[in-house]
Amino acid sequence: MIMVLCLMSYAIAEWKLRTKLEEENETVPDQKGKQTKRPTMKWIFFKFQGITELITQKKGKTKSEILDMEEIHWKILRLMGEEYENIYL
Repeated sequence: MIMVLCLMSYAIAEWKLRTKLEEENETVPDQKGKQTKRPTMKWIFFKFQGITELITQKKGKTKSEILDMEEIHWKILRLMGEEYENIYL
């Protein structure tokens, strides 16, 4: 049951991104560096590897900062929707 739910959410995310890429006539680079409108979620998840969250605490206040974000990451998040962008802001 859990595997089915994971595969379903994976497929929905891939469909959502591909649909948005087509609607906005945008592309993202694939594994070979070529621009594509049909990326796989496996590649998109791979592109997000290495992004980290730095949490600092100073005078009792906690600050969170996202490190190693590049323009392609922001583009993908913008295409996925505001909810996804807000997670990284």
